[in-house]
Amino acid sequence: MTALIEIQGVGESLANRMIDALGSEAEVLRALNECDVAALSEVDGLSAQRAVKMINSANGRFGEISSSDEARRLHAQILETISPYISSKPAKSRLGTLVPLQRSDITTIESRRLWTKAALDFTAASSESAENWQNFATKFERVKPVKGKIDRVVVVPNTKSLEKIENISKRCRIIVRGLGETWRDYHGLNRVTWIGRGAPESLPAGWIVAKESDHTHTILPEIPLKWLENNISSLSALSSLGDYEWPNGTIGEAIREALDGLESLPLLIDSIENESMKIEELQHIKDGLWGEIRNIEAAIDDIIVAGTAQSSLSLEGSEVLSFYGDIHGLERRVKSAVADTIEEALTAGRSRLCEYFKGSEIIIPRELFESEYPCQINRNIIEQIEEKIDGMISSENSRAEIEQSRTIQKIISTAQKSISQCIEIDMWIGIGQWAQQYKCTLPKLDARRPGICMRDGRHILLDVKPDPVTYGIGGPADSKNNQNLALLTGANSGGKTTLIETIAIITLLAHSGLAVPALSAKVGLLDEIHLLAKVTGTQSAGALERTLIRLAEVFISEKRKLVLADELEAITEPEAAARILGGLLAASNNNSETAVLLVTHIGRSIEAAIGIDVRIDGIEARGLDENLELIVDRTPRRNHIAKSTPELIVRRLAARASGNTASLFENLLKSFS
Repeated sequence: MTALIEIQGVGESLANRMIDALGSEAEVLRALNECDVAALSEVDGLSAQRAVKMINSANGRFGEISSSDEARRLHAQILETISPYISSKPAKSRLGTLVPLQRSDITTIESRRLWTKAALDFTAASSESAENWQNFATKFERVKPVKGKIDRVVVVPNTKSLEKIENISKRCRIIVRGLGETWRDYHGLNRVTWIGRGAPESLPAGWIVAKESDHTHTILPEIPLKWLENNISSLSALSSLGDYEWPNGTIGEAIREALDGLESLPLLIDSIENESMKIEELQHIKDGLWGEIRNIEAAIDDIIVAGTAQSSLSLEGSEVLSFYGDIHGLERRVKSAVADTIEEALTAGRSRLCEYFKGSEIIIPRELFESEYPCQINRNIIEQIEEKIDGMISSENSRAEIEQSRTIQKIISTAQKSISQCIEIDMWIGIGQWAQQYKCTLPKLDARRPGICMRDGRHILLDVKPDPVTYGIGGPADSKNNQNLALLTGANSGGKTTLIETIAIITLLAHSGLAVPALSAKVGLLDEIHLLAKVTGTQSAGALERTLIRLAEVFISEKRKLVLADELEAITEPEAAARILGGLLAASNNNSETAVLLVTHIGRSIEAAIGIDVRIDGIEARGLDENLELIVDRTPRRNHIAKSTPELIVRRLAARASGNTASLFENLLKSFS
């Protein structure tokens, strides 16, 4: 348990709950190592979000760039758009591990980028392969361990042996045999693992002999069998994947690698199905045996009656007198007259019973019939046959279980790894299909300065078709746009908030190692991204104080960051807000590790408060269309303060109103001239 407690956020209580839920500490560590969010989420009190944090901590990924609730919410919404393109449930859960990482974790980011590129190549090259994959991948489920006690008794010779296998005491009942006890003292138990000397030469059904040094799966063969039963859906999918010729490339190679070492899996699944059918056939024979016996007896009687219907027996006078004194002679004479018919009927009945037992290795004794007519089959013989079938079922079950258990035991480790690999592949193929659907591209990464440069970037979370926007700020932008500070002005409903969210989306995806919704993009690697939502209404003194402390911490931090802020002037009166924001931005403007884009309606006032020329861009409404809707160029004009929309709104109201209301709006419109 020490290894679990060392993970950040895991205490002894949680560690015990995880072990109980997943079956063993080894299984918990596997789930953490293989990013099995679905399995960890089964633990009582462990949410998927907390499981993701635990996985990242266990794998050395301690930091993500999202430093505000708004950024985390936006990233979660992006992942929600990807999820429908992923086939399996555990892969959908695993998607949550793709948090946007800090620049210090560039190795992980680059690894994800390689997977993203491979997924894009795979989905673009062969839609048929992608479709085939989906058909198989829907069957993948999280690896389900075997939990609870096994219906088997382990009999050990002494307490020393007990100590050596004490680790399985939670899995089954263990008995230390008493002095003078032999295997016969345990003969009444159905499933026994005998350890040490004194085992029976011919093992009863359900018994096995093992050594105290043997693997748990050898001592308890039910564990591998139960594991296979728990994971048969995923194993069947693995078996089917090998039937398809996957294309060359990283994804195709990854699929083939996932199947490596599982060449015997299809045969194993077939053998289990065949054994199951054999046992079911024996059970079916047993269940229908007495009904078949009654049917055979009735059929034999019918044959005899039909065969003797036309028979006649004539006797001379002397014969009548002789049979009068020898009644048995008459009986022999009658039997002789119908002997052939009876023999044929009995032969037909025996043949029918042989056909019923065909393939079961049941041998029918010669002394089958107690009476010929009315026909009666010997009940003792049938009861003996029934007992023999019971023994065959039990023996077949035991033999098949032990053989299958040994085979399964050899592939469990490989199969678990393969299932995990395929779940990861499924996640990336889904990401590739999502990226194709949204026309996403892999961005370039800039390790030198914060900022972004995007060409035809799109906000993919809107309910309408997004207008592409080209924009840049900070180090990655060209020499005309690489300032670390810009103010964004413009029309209400013109797309200012949409623009900063688009920049955030592309930045978050880039730091997650994923493709971005843009024709092309270059993103500066960060330690933090701050997406500061629009403040609603002037704040109270206490709220203003808290907001200013937060803003001061953001702007003076030496960490490399991108700040995307939306109309912060609403924190207080416009004049005071301009001074406050101007001072904060002046402090950050001298920090080359900070890039800031601030949406504002008081750009000139803030610039005056900063005391230097500041880049002010504008999204401008050019007018109204024939439907009196705003005509807006969503791409900001550089170094341009955009006109506000109130004039256009008043113009629209004047055009749509009538009577005195229209006159009022027309007079208001003149004031804008």
